Amino acid sequence: MRSARGFVAATALLLLVGCGGTIGEQTGGVADFERGKRLYDEGRWVDAILDLKAFVEAYPGTERTDDALFYLGNAYFQTKDYALASGQFDRLLRDFPGTLFESDARFLLARCDDLQSHSALLDQTETERSIGRYRVFLELYPDHPRAAEARERVRALTNRLAEKRFKNGRLYVRLHEYRAAEIYLRSVLTDYPDSPWATEAALLLVDVLTKQGKRDGALEVLKSVPPADGVEEDTRQKLEERRRELEGGSASR
Repeated sequence: MRSARGFVAATALLLLVGCGGTIGEQTGGVADFERGKRLYDEGRWVDAILDLKAFVEAYPGTERTDDALFYLGNAYFQTKDYALASGQFDRLLRDFPGTLFESDARFLLARCDDLQSHSALLDQTETERSIGRYRVFLELYPDHPRAAEARERVRALTNRLAEKRFKNGRLYVRLHEYRAAEIYLRSVLTDYPDSPWATEAALLLVDVLTKQGKRDGALEVLKSVPPADGVEEDTRQKLEERRRELEGGSASR
């Protein structure tokens, strides 16, 4: 009976080793930076995570800890675990000011929020945080190789915020809550005047103001908000038609 149990235990041990490498890898990794970095370089992200995490936990203040945190964050990033990746980059910047990895870590920290952000109809907390982090990155490192990418992402994410404001305003129009609609639509024009949504907001705001009998206010909106670049021709024509209608109505009074 005792020998049978020993055979079962030995078989289980061999299976554990055979299915995933060493026992150390299966039970939390080895606190060895060089091994973790080698696994990282080989693209073995999960194995690299185990070893680099073990190293950071065992040696939280060595001259290689900031390296380990950066590669650990990158390994999480490669596995699309952006929340855990963000945690490593945040810790790196907080605990190791002046690290050689600062610029890349700041970009990737913003990118983690970017990749966790939602469409315009949902909560925009991550979108706003990502924009803020991209802007800090660009302020500190305007000539970084990924600066152009960061600027493009700021533009895209800012347009998403404008889209959310516009769609909130449109929803209130459909509910006949014109005062609330006016607030949202004006905020698009005020806060995001360069967004392609600004022209759509102007058109809808003109309708809202007209329905409230505010023809002069509607005309002022049309005169003060020129069509943004890239606006479709039919939208431009609608703006001009509405302007002529309102000007004609004002002249006849």
